[in-house]
Amino acid sequence: MTQIDHEQITEKLRAVIDPELRRSIVELGMVRSIDVKEDGRVDVVVSLTTAGCPIRSHFQQAVAEGVGSIPGVTAVEVGFDVLSDDEKGRLQQALGRGKLPEGALAKVKNVICIASGKGGVGKSTMTANLAAALQAEGHPSGALDCDVYGYSIPRMLGVNDKPEVSAERKIMPLVSPSGVKVMSIGFFVEENAPVVWRGPMLHKAIQQFLEDVAWDDLEYLLLDLPPGTGDVSMTLAQLLPQAKFVIVTTPQPAAQTVASRAAAMAEKVDLEMLGVIENMSGFTAPSGERFTIF
Repeated sequence: MTQIDHEQITEKLRAVIDPELRRSIVELGMVRSIDVKEDGRVDVVVSLTTAGCPIRSHFQQAVAEGVGSIPGVTAVEVGFDVLSDDEKGRLQQALGRGKLPEGALAKVKNVICIASGKGGVGKSTMTANLAAALQAEGHPSGALDCDVYGYSIPRMLGVNDKPEVSAERKIMPLVSPSGVKVMSIGFFVEENAPVVWRGPMLHKAIQQFLEDVAWDDLEYLLLDLPPGTGDVSMTLAQLLPQAKFVIVTTPQPAAQTVASRAAAMAEKVDLEMLGVIENMSGFTAPSGERFTIF
């Protein structure tokens, strides 16, 4: 097998230019790590200036094509993380700039994905309630309905209108009566109309909701994921390496078993698990007696 060294890979990465900063990702210090496997696979991790970086796909394609052209390379896996505040500060200083380009999620402090293994466990209800509760406690919050086929967040949060586009060509999220900023595919289709899309269209829609919506300053952005571990979950893992997962389940063994698979998926793609919420778990009376009403 042809020997592959780090210098060959680094040379290929020098040709990958950040179109906003107009410098090589090597020169900018954005190459976090290079790992060459014995079977010719190469893992490259690129550090982005923000989790919602709108040119992530540019880096993914350029790195994969460049490194993949090296003789002996059998596959290229491109991963992403985000520069720390200190690293951003050093980069700004080196470039002589006051501010780095920012994606739409640059001002969002926490991105939390609400997921479940199966449908019907109350995941969307939990997303809406958590967003409204956080907002009521003084934490500016948003809710993004990623369940493209079974969107329900607009009805739950009491919003149903067509979003406007700003002068900067950003989609303006609607604001619910509780103050939560909301975005859903339901705003762009006729009421109760089915969405019949394949995987690539789902990926593009979720990417646009993350990158082209003016979320602005939010402490929390909650993402209502579709059930299971399919296309949308994988897309979010690629687009939001800093996102955290909450799994919703019900007490039934069948639901818990499937929920554990969703948790395993999050672990496999290196997304942090915040915890598990057991919904519909019963009611405990003041006397201490427990009623399993569900």
